[in-house]
Amino acid sequence: MNIFINTIFFTIIPFPLFARCAVCYTNGLSGASITVMVIVFSFILLFIGNKLLQKFLEKN
Repeated sequence: MNIFINTIFFTIIPFPLFARCAVCYTNGLSGASITVMVIVFSFILLFIGNKLLQKFLEKN
């Protein structure tokens, strides 16, 4: 029950820290450049994860 109350509390009540947009944190980067960085970093992480999973599956 406590987890349910905490979840409701953090999702319904916006804190000023949570309410800020991503552009506000990046000091001058546009939304498009942030999107490109997220896509590139996601691709890199998925590529590395895929290679590690392939090695693990081939070993077993």
